[in-house]
Amino acid sequence: MKQVFIIILLASLIGCTSTALPSSTEPQDPSSLFNHSLFNEQAVIPEADIFLLPTAEQVQFHAYHQDALTKGVREDRIIANYLNTKLNEFTYDGATLSAAQTLVQDEGNCISLAILTQAYANLIDVETSFREVASIPVYTKTERTLLVSNHFKTKLFAPDDNPEGWISAIRPGTVIDYFPAQDIYFVSTATVDDLTAKFYANLATNELLNEQFDNSYSYLKQAFKHKNTDPELINLAAILHRRAGDTDTAKRLFEYAIKHSLISSNLLSSYTYLAAELNDKILVKKLEAMSEASAKTPFDIINIARKAYMNQHYTRAEKLLSELVQEFPYLPEPYFELAKLHYQKNNLSTSQHFLSEALLKAEDQKKAGIYQAKLSSLEQLLSER
Repeated sequence: MKQVFIIILLASLIGCTSTALPSSTEPQDPSSLFNHSLFNEQAVIPEADIFLLPTAEQVQFHAYHQDALTKGVREDRIIANYLNTKLNEFTYDGATLSAAQTLVQDEGNCISLAILTQAYANLIDVETSFREVASIPVYTKTERTLLVSNHFKTKLFAPDDNPEGWISAIRPGTVIDYFPAQDIYFVSTATVDDLTAKFYANLATNELLNEQFDNSYSYLKQAFKHKNTDPELINLAAILHRRAGDTDTAKRLFEYAIKHSLISSNLLSSYTYLAAELNDKILVKKLEAMSEASAKTPFDIINIARKAYMNQHYTRAEKLLSELVQEFPYLPEPYFELAKLHYQKNNLSTSQHFLSEALLKAEDQKKAGIYQAKLSSLEQLLSER
């Protein structure tokens, strides 16, 4: 039986209430820049249906909830325990599904699991929050498109029992997640609106990859209703317009993102690709410099190092990767990249050392299998010398 999420209980730290700073003025909705005449809008799943559970399932969960309450179980833990009983054969397959689909099919990706968790939380008014974390990027490649995904995890908050006028700096609760692995990096907190936007964005991405541009546009419009300042959404919108043949609108969307500092490594990479297509060498150099300056996660820096050693800039690549090893010694990826770098330089013994280190750090079985296979091949090559 495969356990697909972990439960982390957090202690409560109490502090006095602080006054929130006023939010900055939001820029205009970038979807106003879309070339709407290029697409025909299609019907999409309504927001309410994303989190809707079948009536019979609602009745069953409420009965479980009432029974657990009589036994003194905390409400956040009730949802976690119930998920454990419902999803004991859950399969991670990369699909983005509604709560009902996830329940019936017993499969889905991290967004699907977060949506199902939120659906149960809605039934008993349990407060939630979300965290977006980065791991070594999961790439979706087609002939002209490269898309990168991050990972979502859900926190179910325990009932707030603090004295009036006080808040918890870290509220107790339960974290629902697929992966107990350490090789992740915190990106940002997120809300239900962020989750809903990600749901629509994932469906828009799937339709884009299948060249169903009208469907992709329709899902993307819904995503922007929930999150209009996400660089990844702007990037996806620009890619959609470029793939549909409108490079002018794609460029305007990228320019808008740069102007309003709504940037990510993915967006800058996509914009660099478009600039190269347009033979704008000055813009390419500017965007490459911005990519290095705006790298946020260790995985952004790994991608910069990869480009460096592919261009035979070995000293720079080794410096970047060695710094990552010092700062994030638990991550296997910098060791693996150092192994590849030294293999390219024909330093096979050094490459073997770094591959061995990567294997020691790897917690994911699939990743460890890849490292072990490459290490075995390298050891065979060394033995033949």
